[in-house]
Amino acid sequence: MSLTSKIESLTVKEVHKVLEQIVEHVSVDFFYVPEGQDKSTFARISPSFSVPPWHGKWGKYFAAKDRSKYITDFCENLRRQAEDPEAHHLNPEGAFDGLEEGEKRWQLKDFCTKLILAVKHPSEHLRQLDAHFSQLLPRALKQHPGLVSPDHITGSDSQTNKAKRLLSRFPKVPQRLFTLPLNNSRLIAKHGTIWDGIKDGRWAEKYLVPEARSIFPLAYQDDAESVMQLMTDMQDDAWDNLFVTSFIHSNNSVFLLKVAELGHRLDLDFARCFWRYVKILGELVDEYDALVDSAKFGLKEPFEDPAPSVQALKVALFPHEADDHEQSLSVLKAFLWSAWQRSITLYFHYVIGVQLWLGYSSTWSSLLAVGGVRRLIDLDEKDYRGDSTQYLCNWAFELLRTNRTSLALDFRRMIHLFDNHFQGLEGRCIKGSELACKGDLPESCQRFTSAEAKSQCLHATNCDGSCARIRWSESSYRQCESPRAVMINEDDDFLSYCKASSSTMAISHVWSHGQGGRPEDGINVCLHKRYCDLAKSFGCDSYWIDSACIPDDHQLRKEAITTINNIFCDSKVTSISDKDLQSKSVSSRSMEDLETLLSILLVCDWGTIRLVDLLQTVHDEGAVDLAVLLGSAQHLLTSADSSSAKPIEEVGHLLSQRHASRNNDEITIWGLLSKFKAPKNVLQFWEASEQVNTAFLMSSAPRIKGVYGYGWASLTPYIRPQRREVQLGESGLQVYSVRYPSYDGRGSFNARITPQGLWSLWLVHDLDQGSISELCDTCVDEMIPTQWTDRDIEEPLIDGDYETDPKIFERPDYANACKALKALSCTPDSKVRIIRPLSREGTDPYLGNVARGEDFIILVAICVSNKFKAPGHREFDEWQWKGVYEWIDDTRPDWTVNDMLIV
Repeated sequence: MSLTSKIESLTVKEVHKVLEQIVEHVSVDFFYVPEGQDKSTFARISPSFSVPPWHGKWGKYFAAKDRSKYITDFCENLRRQAEDPEAHHLNPEGAFDGLEEGEKRWQLKDFCTKLILAVKHPSEHLRQLDAHFSQLLPRALKQHPGLVSPDHITGSDSQTNKAKRLLSRFPKVPQRLFTLPLNNSRLIAKHGTIWDGIKDGRWAEKYLVPEARSIFPLAYQDDAESVMQLMTDMQDDAWDNLFVTSFIHSNNSVFLLKVAELGHRLDLDFARCFWRYVKILGELVDEYDALVDSAKFGLKEPFEDPAPSVQALKVALFPHEADDHEQSLSVLKAFLWSAWQRSITLYFHYVIGVQLWLGYSSTWSSLLAVGGVRRLIDLDEKDYRGDSTQYLCNWAFELLRTNRTSLALDFRRMIHLFDNHFQGLEGRCIKGSELACKGDLPESCQRFTSAEAKSQCLHATNCDGSCARIRWSESSYRQCESPRAVMINEDDDFLSYCKASSSTMAISHVWSHGQGGRPEDGINVCLHKRYCDLAKSFGCDSYWIDSACIPDDHQLRKEAITTINNIFCDSKVTSISDKDLQSKSVSSRSMEDLETLLSILLVCDWGTIRLVDLLQTVHDEGAVDLAVLLGSAQHLLTSADSSSAKPIEEVGHLLSQRHASRNNDEITIWGLLSKFKAPKNVLQFWEASEQVNTAFLMSSAPRIKGVYGYGWASLTPYIRPQRREVQLGESGLQVYSVRYPSYDGRGSFNARITPQGLWSLWLVHDLDQGSISELCDTCVDEMIPTQWTDRDIEEPLIDGDYETDPKIFERPDYANACKALKALSCTPDSKVRIIRPLSREGTDPYLGNVARGEDFIILVAICVSNKFKAPGHREFDEWQWKGVYEWIDDTRPDWTVNDMLIV
């Protein structure tokens, strides 16, 4: 029986055989056993208490080699699923996909009812939670992802052992990104102090693992500062030792075994199955959070329906006996968050692993676009990076954090390794400052803009810095056939050239680190010898580096630039030269060394080690939470076919976070990677293109101005944060910034690019002055006090006088869009509309660009027409593109499908 067998095909006897063999085969030192119960079916990642922990903002984090890991059987829960006739009552086909959106949302709310009751169980909350939560698999998926059969249990390379090794590389607990309400508000009201509300509550005895309950003191200092510090420490200690964060539930175990069985083998059906599960799980997290908010604010109106299921949910949310109710809801929140974050991490681990071994694929890359959860709205880089060293550039980290594949991932391991390696070093973003840059714009970091080092100021480590420069032989260069590389000859007085080939070593370096320059001025002799020695060690007969191979002469430079992509694709080896990378010795090749090197590589400006070996080794043997961050650096993945042209949208997405040092270089690179001849400017690039995915255009990229027919076209693939402002009443401005990335738009409708403009079908909503005024009034009605944030809802310890506070727009970009529409509609003889991309079939809204969850918004483009024709006229209206904005009203029925010409 294979791992892909359906659960229904296993008999009860076979399931028990699996259970017995796993327990016998796996050496398990610890089981969670509730009093009077049998061994549970949970796996736990448990620390070795003799190992000194790393104490940081996120609490304890233990190195993989120092943790004891436990994986146990989960077959009993799966057996119950197979035998339970109620397990599929939500949908006869066992999938949410067939339900309408409103019905699906209610089914998810209804699913929460039993979860709330389970978490309140007096002695078995984890078992009860897992038993109900495991039913999400048959409800979310049409086919169970698989179960390991008895034949795969025994043996040194059994699926259980593989899964155990994979589990051992996960963090002990997921990252804590919200506050736990440790104090019981009813006890506070009764006793009068916050501490009384904590120490007299029963939550610790109920929800913490037994060996951790003693860490919570029964006494404290009388001063308020000590109490607050104690509460801060308790947050991390409680999170690290909750049953729901310490144990792996059955659903994760199912996918863990399947991923362990597949390894790097390609299974697109399973990947899509996993993607659907993660999507449904994220929607469940959102629905539950909305229910919790209703309970906090006492909003009972949505639960007045007399239907039994609605009333059961109301009773669970608003119990008559509310003792520890707030803590119970928070523990369930932690359970769902842990389930979602671990599922996301495991899912990315598989999808990235396939591409690491089989090569980059646009199909598999599109699977990395996963919808987020609303809880991520309030998070910023400080929530992720904590109090990391100032040597970590904030803008480099922001690029990593906001990538679509960094969704809710855990940066603790990466930052821990980076901090350890660069401990004590000051910030290097701004000359004359010890601090890192703000991280809001690339221009705020001089490493990306104005801090370029003098050409050839770097020398080899064995050079005292006094060596001469070796300049080019212009005649040798001109006589050589393109593409050109430097011949390996350390004795020549000039750089001699040969045609670049598969025996060439290509060198990628950072100009600001001192190896830049031009062949006319020459390169340091010590560097030339170093390049020659490196090339020889790889069996190469030549090397290529821009400072020796791209002259200043305009024609020669243009010719050289057009061959860069082919040189790097065809070269035998590419050497990455980066100051930070070179600061880490990899002579020992220990896992910690390799993980540190990868941590540096993820945020570096760009000894010798084969990059693919580094990535594959860390992915297979290192910390999972570190390895999955590779998805945010897809330029490091090998290409399955480096010679084939990449779609302009795919290349544009990959370049959306890559800074180029020279003006127009990003356009040249964009064209070369798309197999165009090096375009002189962005207009030439778009003129050479025939079509574009409409969803790719839904970004905050600036647009071409003053050229008829191309006002919709992106001016650059590089998406910088864009400063915007919206008027507040009679006076005052609300200033904010947006950065809407340009995803590849895969699966959206293809627009035709013509000299007359962009022809395409769009989802269209026409607006008149009356409807626009209503939208503007709604924005004003929904303004919020400047002091209000979602964190106040989490734990409102102090009441604020919000009525008298100055107010701002909760969604400033949406308000800005409404005000822009109002201004445009006032122009005589004009029409305004908002548009959204359609799916490739041209019938339904495109949803693939909802790829991250921080803002959880819909993007629309505003268009205006001043030259519209009479109805029925054969000629089309000409529409002007006025920008991409946030939009939140998606419930109106008057969206229609129209074809448009955008000029």
